[in-house]
Amino acid sequence: MTSHGSDRLQQSWTRFSSWLAEHAPASHQTLHRIAFAQEIAKLEAELGFRLHPELKELLRLHNGTDRSAVPGSFLPLSHRLIGTGEITDMHRILVDMGWHGPDSPWDQDYLNGHPHQWVPFALPLDGGVAFVDHRPGPTYGHVFELGVGSGDIDATLWATSLAELFDALADAVEHTVTFLHYRPRLEGSSADGALLTWDVVTG
Repeated sequence: MTSHGSDRLQQSWTRFSSWLAEHAPASHQTLHRIAFAQEIAKLEAELGFRLHPELKELLRLHNGTDRSAVPGSFLPLSHRLIGTGEITDMHRILVDMGWHGPDSPWDQDYLNGHPHQWVPFALPLDGGVAFVDHRPGPTYGHVFELGVGSGDIDATLWATSLAELFDALADAVEHTVTFLHYRPRLEGSSADGALLTWDVVTG
């Protein structure tokens, strides 16, 4: 089961990242090296539980993107992939916010009471976080985007797995169609190093 999850993630990520390499090289060039086994082991020790196989495989492929590079924000809502160190830091922030029980800002039971089991994998240029739910049960492995801004906190299900997310993003960029409410767009030319960005589609 673990191997299958890793294989599926690798296939879906390869689809998406291969498109980046060809059409948005400026974005592709921001990808970091692999996360080494000791870095992943340290992250799991700090979290107190094992990473979902797909998230672990994503880190084995790339340990995040350049922190200061705008082209690295190639996911919807200007999210960029983060590495093991930033995952640890952001996870602490989520836990310290103490969103649980009657203080939770959501009506959805599947988001209440377990921020310690949310593992971030991407951060936007402004407030928010994208995370993989690690609570055992039907939402294990689901990908949520948590938007924070203007006093509002809004959680959106992006996909039921990271593999499903990157397959959907690959479909969007390959066929120039929307992913949820976001449409892909290239900025710049391939000769100059185009980057991928996403426009919000309204109406």
